[in-house]
Amino acid sequence: MATPLDFFGSSADAPEGVLAYGENVQGLILLFNNILKVAIYGSMAFALINFLVSGIQYIGSAGNPELVKTASARIWISLLGLLVAGGSLVLAGILGLVFFGDALAIINPKVYGP
Repeated sequence: MATPLDFFGSSADAPEGVLAYGENVQGLILLFNNILKVAIYGSMAFALINFLVSGIQYIGSAGNPELVKTASARIWISLLGLLVAGGSLVLAGILGLVFFGDALAIINPKVYGP
């Protein structure tokens, strides 16, 4: 019979000496992890919406140089925001891989202990 872990993910074996505890993350680590995810994904959603709105503004500028300049600046800032938000996830993955041997160590931490 299949378990929920077969469909929704896998489990990590606890290190030696820690048999009773697993990856049940609670408290401040879970709070900071959720705040980090909401901030990054929220900023990415905001940048995408801003990119779409500024693209519509660019199309609707009808050749007005001031509106074209404003729309171009907003498009540039939106692309820069997407680059920063995506780059932060990539950087966290690289740092986790270098220092902890797991790319998700910073993004999705596992805590072992009482």
